[in-house]
Amino acid sequence: MGKSVSKLTTDMTTGMLLPATASLLALVCLATPAQFTAAEEPLAPLGSILLKGVEGRLDHLTFDPKTQRLFIAGLENHTVEVVDLVKRRRVHQITAISEPQGLLCIPEKNRLLVCCRGDGTCRSFDATSFQEGPWIDLGRNADNVRFDPDAQLVYVGSGGEPGNGLLSVVNLVALLPGAQGGQTAPPHSPADFLLDRPRQADLKMEIQLPSHPESFQIDSANHRLFVNLPDEHQIIVLQIETNSLTRIATWPVTIGEKNFPMALDPASARLFVACRKPPRLAVYDTRAGNLVAQTSCVGDADDMFYDPKLRRVYVIGGEGFVDVFRVPDTAEGPKRLTRLSTAPRARTGLFLPELGVLAVAAPHTTRSPASVLLFRVKP
Repeated sequence: MGKSVSKLTTDMTTGMLLPATASLLALVCLATPAQFTAAEEPLAPLGSILLKGVEGRLDHLTFDPKTQRLFIAGLENHTVEVVDLVKRRRVHQITAISEPQGLLCIPEKNRLLVCCRGDGTCRSFDATSFQEGPWIDLGRNADNVRFDPDAQLVYVGSGGEPGNGLLSVVNLVALLPGAQGGQTAPPHSPADFLLDRPRQADLKMEIQLPSHPESFQIDSANHRLFVNLPDEHQIIVLQIETNSLTRIATWPVTIGEKNFPMALDPASARLFVACRKPPRLAVYDTRAGNLVAQTSCVGDADDMFYDPKLRRVYVIGGEGFVDVFRVPDTAEGPKRLTRLSTAPRARTGLFLPELGVLAVAAPHTTRSPASVLLFRVKP
């Protein structure tokens, strides 16, 4: 896959594959302000992969490095789109998914987890054959999902809109089929009998929250969770115990509203949070719990990622841009390197450190069909 991504690229207007040595010089960067030449830009367009027939909002993405497949949540299309990055095309659709939002691939178990807004379930699939496995009912609006590989625990945010939110924790083994050591569970609800699905999984623990949790990050070394609660204008800190989650701190978000995306740099104890109204990027010290820096960023942000190798933050916004920030070694705040054009309402994506690629999900507009935009991350 490394050769496919690095040696070939696609002209964004014609869709033709071109040799990288020629095309990288020919591609025009639309970033503002112009701090770099096209050859020096921190992100270089690699092309796009069409998702013809996919309508409505696209949500989060996940990646399987073993198969080089990218999974995209077609929330309003009720599908999970499967894209082969080697072949540069869509190779499968998982259909009849009730508004998929959060996705998570666990390559070592060949599992794909799909969290659904429509029916509140977290469903598991074989990541290669797409055969469905165990699932769990989280009530409503299942959304962001994270995995702690050390503890083998899956975390899912759900609920709210309106009403209390929920953060649930499931042992990964409960979401595995019997052939992989999956542990059976007794029926939990009428859905166990009415739906043509495999068994429902058991919860390990959960904690109620004042409202729906958006992005959250796991600090494994300190057994903590940082959770964005945009309706409360807060970040809450949860302590992870053996069989419970305990709320230990609340940090107010005062620089703006709608604090949706979040990224963590555990090595320097920095937490990055983007607000939508007004568009601001905030940096918190996770040891003291205080705001240490802030700056403007792209609007309508829904995904952001920290690149520890290059010490950068990538903020993806529905305003139609990706902002790239450099994070200094000192206590200074992030410095924006560039703003690169993407597409209207393209506010979710995924950073693939294995490939040095940033993928952005672009929904169908009057000007172009839905697609995945690919960018090479450059030192």
